[in-house]
Amino acid sequence: MRRILFLLVCVVASQTSLLQGQPAKLTIDPVQRPIKLGISGALGGQYVLEQSSNPGTANSWEFLLSLTLTESSQSWTDVNSSSAPYRFYRLRALASPSAGAASDFRLIDHQGMSRELNYYSTARVVVLIFVNGLDSVTPSSLAAIKTLNDNFNSQGALFWMIDANPQSDRAGTAALAKARGVDWPVLHDRAQIVAREFGVTTVPEAIAIDTADWSIFYRGAIDSRAGAGNAQDYFAVALENFLAAKPVTFNRTRPEGATITFPPSKAISYSVEIAPLLKEKCLSCHSPGNIAPWAMTNHAVLKSFSASIKQEVLAGRMPPWHADPVHGTFLNDASLKPAEASLLLEWIASGAPRGDGPDPLADSFATQPPPKDYTNAWPAELGQPDHVISIPAQSLPTSGEIPYRYLSVVLNLPSNVWLRAAAVVPGNTRAVHHALVFNGTLVDFVRSGGGLSGYFAAYVPGAKATAFPEGTGKLLPKNATLTFQMHYTATGHPETDQTRLGLYFMKSPPPFELKTGAAATLLLAIPPGEPEYESAAQVMLSLNKDVWLYELAPHMHYRGSRFKFEAVYPNGTSEVLLSVPKYDFHWQTLYRLAQPKRLPAGTIVRCRGAFDNSLQNPDNPDPGVTVRFGEQTDDEMFIGYMNYAVIQ
Repeated sequence: MRRILFLLVCVVASQTSLLQGQPAKLTIDPVQRPIKLGISGALGGQYVLEQSSNPGTANSWEFLLSLTLTESSQSWTDVNSSSAPYRFYRLRALASPSAGAASDFRLIDHQGMSRELNYYSTARVVVLIFVNGLDSVTPSSLAAIKTLNDNFNSQGALFWMIDANPQSDRAGTAALAKARGVDWPVLHDRAQIVAREFGVTTVPEAIAIDTADWSIFYRGAIDSRAGAGNAQDYFAVALENFLAAKPVTFNRTRPEGATITFPPSKAISYSVEIAPLLKEKCLSCHSPGNIAPWAMTNHAVLKSFSASIKQEVLAGRMPPWHADPVHGTFLNDASLKPAEASLLLEWIASGAPRGDGPDPLADSFATQPPPKDYTNAWPAELGQPDHVISIPAQSLPTSGEIPYRYLSVVLNLPSNVWLRAAAVVPGNTRAVHHALVFNGTLVDFVRSGGGLSGYFAAYVPGAKATAFPEGTGKLLPKNATLTFQMHYTATGHPETDQTRLGLYFMKSPPPFELKTGAAATLLLAIPPGEPEYESAAQVMLSLNKDVWLYELAPHMHYRGSRFKFEAVYPNGTSEVLLSVPKYDFHWQTLYRLAQPKRLPAGTIVRCRGAFDNSLQNPDNPDPGVTVRFGEQTDDEMFIGYMNYAVIQ
């Protein structure tokens, strides 16, 4: 017969229960198998229950659960005790119990949709279920999750599955989700940074978050087959009680399942690894005189901003790159790769240590301060232009909505010229919202569709001026006229502006003439408060000839939420060229394909996207109005610009 020894150890880590006149107490039912424990103590007191098979060994105590006594006593059954020859328990009272607030984060789900935690504050609960690939979830656990989702979704509980397996495949996950009836989002934590942030090591584990203050009121096992002590009941009861505004007794249980494999921890060198990474990804903006609100001038500054850096990376706001990595590769990709994001956040989690070696950031600024970046100067990689034209000086009112200004300038060029680049530099970045330059007079501009068919050069928020794609150029006819569309915003002070256009000449004609086209629609009527208003447009760049497609640029205003370019080929097949699941009006990137895409004659480029006119959109000027197409930023646009060349 198996000999089982039980030792009850009560350790009180605070005087809370003693002050209330009821010390913590742990008892055992001598008959019940599996073992049934009785827990008593101060009403409202918070306790941790632990077990050990050999309490004399250092660090042998293992967490079982934590609870808040909503009654003077509580029972708990240890379903794993039947297989243990020895089982020792102890109860600890928590001195300063605090679950802390869940960090905001943003990931892309199995359907390519962006999911940002703090956006969903209108839900009462967000439940995160961490797994190591959807295929690793047992049918019983999946059934338990489905039951919970079915029971509590209508009561304001939002369920997400977080896949912390870096090797997971989007298409495979989507197919498996469809086959297994998964009707909740499966978010891919490619860099495992969300799993690390939430301290998840064993999966599946559920984390339930109160959106009122983003505190965690339950975390642990999903069901008794995957965890300790009838955890299916505890998780379900925790949700039920929370949604009924009742206290949650069992707020943490121990998940049992597979262990997440993280890259081995190591000593990370600030000098060799972190500073060079930040120089490459961040310094063009985060340097003195450039557009970021603070400059990465040395380690001490980085350390003081380390918490902010962590949050910006978790929330997917920095570095500002918004393309879904599953679709397409781009030459100007500014994102942190999964290994880079993991490295940076692990370094911050370790205290952002300075370590040995030089400080590459401080040394860079000491020896050669970075030049002012575009848009404060001509782009450093282009140098000084061969020819500069300026609009007439503009005086701007201090307040009110400023109508677009259209200013035509004759170039007085003695002959046709080919350009390798054209850069628009605003004369007053405070007041210039954007500037588009069109080839032709104002009459030509109106006849061509008012910019809906493309533009010659542009300055828009977050865009970088670079050389045209290799092998291409733009043609300017002799004595051409260029028309500037100037969008100004009042700053509350008298302002002036004299925006300039720099032209960079080529010595000889290029193989291909670069053209700009667009798919656009004017048919917008976004209802008040609507969070998901879809729109679409399409264009055929050439009916009879193949084209090289080089660059893609979605354009919407403050309510724009997502945008996608697809090629629909003449044979009926289609391909996603670019998906921007989280469109950000402040960073209107021109996405340059790493390899130009040859589109057969007759290919249709279809653009699809959506607008968010709800209160949840922090940039929304007014969620209470119907929004239509218009020039001002409190109106909306839906335009997919493309730079391409016709293959003759």
